[in-house]
Amino acid sequence: MNKYPQQPDEIIDLHGRIITETECILRDLFAKDGPLHVRIIVGKGIHSKGGPVLRDFVKNYLTSRNIRFSQSKIQDGGDGALEVYVEK
Repeated sequence: MNKYPQQPDEIIDLHGRIITETECILRDLFAKDGPLHVRIIVGKGIHSKGGPVLRDFVKNYLTSRNIRFSQSKIQDGGDGALEVYVEK
């Protein structure tokens, strides 16, 4: 990633979602054509009793499918958001 600001093609906010909803959203998202830069807001898990649930789920989902991602810059959500890059 370079030092210049990059605007994602899409921003998805998963606050308030459960894992089954999140999985459907991700599956639909990655079925789209073309290169894609998506910011996925997963939250920090501060309202979850057991800590971050969606963040860990999304990271595992992306890793298992060899989808490139990184943590967002602090001004874009920091550790509560992921920058996801899909090339088809």
